[in-house]
Amino acid sequence: MGTKPAETVNSIFRNVLYGFSTWILPLGLSFVATPIIVKSLGAENYGIYSLVLGIIFSFTFSIGRAITKYVAEFRVTGETDKINDVVSATFLLNISVGLFGALVICLSATYFVTNVFNIPPKLQLIAIHAFYIAAVIVLVSMINQIGTSILQGFQRFDIYSNIFNLQSLVILIGNILLSLYGFGLYALLFWNLLIILIISLTLAYKSKQLLSNFKFSFRIKGETFKLIKTYTFGIVGYQVLGNLFYLFERGWITRELGSESLTYYVIPLTLGVYIHAFITSLSQVIFPLVSEINENREKLKRLYLKAIKVICFLVIFMSTTLIILSDVFLTLWMGGDFAVKSDTLLIIHIITYSLLAIQIPSFQMTDGLGFPFLNFLLVLICTTISVPLMLVLTASNSLEGVAISRLIGFAVMFLAVFYVEKWIFGEIQTKFWLKLIGKLAFAMALAGILEKFLINNLLIDWFSMIFATFCGGIVYCAILWLLGFITEEDKILFKNLFGRKKL
Repeated sequence: MGTKPAETVNSIFRNVLYGFSTWILPLGLSFVATPIIVKSLGAENYGIYSLVLGIIFSFTFSIGRAITKYVAEFRVTGETDKINDVVSATFLLNISVGLFGALVICLSATYFVTNVFNIPPKLQLIAIHAFYIAAVIVLVSMINQIGTSILQGFQRFDIYSNIFNLQSLVILIGNILLSLYGFGLYALLFWNLLIILIISLTLAYKSKQLLSNFKFSFRIKGETFKLIKTYTFGIVGYQVLGNLFYLFERGWITRELGSESLTYYVIPLTLGVYIHAFITSLSQVIFPLVSEINENREKLKRLYLKAIKVICFLVIFMSTTLIILSDVFLTLWMGGDFAVKSDTLLIIHIITYSLLAIQIPSFQMTDGLGFPFLNFLLVLICTTISVPLMLVLTASNSLEGVAISRLIGFAVMFLAVFYVEKWIFGEIQTKFWLKLIGKLAFAMALAGILEKFLINNLLIDWFSMIFATFCGGIVYCAILWLLGFITEEDKILFKNLFGRKKL
């Protein structure tokens, strides 16, 4: 059934590139789409749009990760007969959770719009109807997830990236055109629903090709259902907590400060999400790989350290550059008035999501080894810290207080990286971290000084910002090269990559 697990460094690298493509295309289009949609809908309606997208995100649980894990694992152990049961059980669970989530959204829409989010009366009916559309999108997205998880379990990131990129391309181009021609919130949501539905059918077709002998069954072995239920409990647990936090944050801002304030908060936050999504796109190959090599701690350690090294290299440059150029970037992208209101928020969000991005390999490894409950506990700690702080700091610090509260919670959660290292590898990788951060910090300090100098002495336009970033990047890479950031082992890895040798 299907193909053999991907084993070469070359295939891993290709999968990383495919994952990267699922980030870069949507990012480019989103930069174009966001100001157009904001201008078309207006700040208040865009705030509702962001709230509805948050509802969709919050009720779309990644139960399908169980398929990715066990498809990858059973293919290695040769227990391919179990894959039928895993897919069938997860599909039934996804449909059940999707229907339940859609029902909850529909039944609670009026109450939440009028009493929780405190949306102004003139916008309440629009928001309620938008929630109804969101409920259907949630159900279709849960079905969509099955095909995605099967492709990732087989490490067919080429097919996955092509389909995902097509979905992003069509949705974003449609959103831009609908906004330019003056269509409202409903049109945008219905367009999203239509494309996700078509993509779900495409994913189902492609997945069936990989699972050529698959036959859906309602008769699932008790041990398989127990396996899926136990693993999924941790996954759904941390997602429920994270999503409740996500909803609370947006609901709290809308209720206390208005939907217009939510727009000024969410758009800079989206840039932090882009950094996290970028790293996730590169790192999604880790999860099925960990499931395949979970018994080989030496290979796990190599995979982990290489991932951390590459991620820190990228995150530190991107985040520091965006912080240095934050005011210029927001002014060029969204306008001067917007930059004044969101500049500080952007800096806080970038720091928050940079910490979260660096934690991705640890998070993925914990899930891949079959211990998502640990990640559930981490999200619980983060939520327990952040929510009370938001209640206290909003009154005195407005939107910045909400953002700082989020940052503190994520910073505490980040410390778990060192606990996971101790647990999996027997010791914290102290020397590795000190050398890594020391070299990156020194290189970025010099690169940042150059970027700041250039942006202060050039005209404020896109060319100047790109030029300053490019020059900073050259200095950053050159200094790291001189400091020996790329080791002999890294050079051998690249030689093996292009020589198609085994990992």
